[in-house]
Amino acid sequence: MENQELMVVKQLPIIEERFKQLSEKVDEKVKNAEALVCTEENVKVVKQVRADLNKEYRDVETQRKKIKEQVLAPYMQFEEVYKQYIADKYKNADLILGGKVKVIEDDLKAKKEQEIKDYFEELKTANNIDFVTYEQAKINVTLTASKKSLREQVENFINKILDDLKLIETQEHKAEILVEYKQSLNASNAITTVLNRVEAIKNEEKKQEEKVVHIEMNENHEITKESYEQLEEVFTPKQEKLYTIPFKATGTSVQLKMLKDFMEREGIRYESVTSNK
Repeated sequence: MENQELMVVKQLPIIEERFKQLSEKVDEKVKNAEALVCTEENVKVVKQVRADLNKEYRDVETQRKKIKEQVLAPYMQFEEVYKQYIADKYKNADLILGGKVKVIEDDLKAKKEQEIKDYFEELKTANNIDFVTYEQAKINVTLTASKKSLREQVENFINKILDDLKLIETQEHKAEILVEYKQSLNASNAITTVLNRVEAIKNEEKKQEEKVVHIEMNENHEITKESYEQLEEVFTPKQEKLYTIPFKATGTSVQLKMLKDFMEREGIRYESVTSNK
């Protein structure tokens, strides 16, 4: 085949020139086939031209793939060598040194944070504050933050606590407010919470005091049954429900007196029934 050694040539310009020559021959064969008159004999000719062209293309493709493998083989070898001696070495070096940097930075950060914690505890002790923790101060210790700025954050936090305690000391219900304050470190909310609670208790006590009991007396100046029941409703604890059961007791005079004394002692209400016999 005339183009069998087409791609043996290594130089790209020469390969391109041979491609052009082959391309022109293909165009010529297709043009001649298209110019044939449509006869039964010519159909066979066109089919043969088509088959020959397809075979030539398959041969050329086979050569192209072989050349591609030959061209890529040195590069693939180059890639393997590059990966072994260069890429892997640099990546491994980055991992090793990155880990070393992290260890050093973590150590420096831990030492800096411990120093700030010690300063925090020192200020707590000096100001007699025992209910706050370092974590509550939320000091953001970073490698770039200066120790001076971090110490200032601690001082600002402790000074705020001192100012809040001074404010609470001026309040009427300072003990209760302090209990609330220690939970949130928010003086305003602590004061508001306690004052609202005290006000609610006062209002409830006032409601209880303002309850009016209308007592009706009968003609013998005795409290009527309805008024007595009303008094019971006011002074009997709501959670204790009262029950009434009818019963008859039989016993000696001493036993019955003991039963009566027991019921009076326990606050059990009873009614005496006088026999008509």
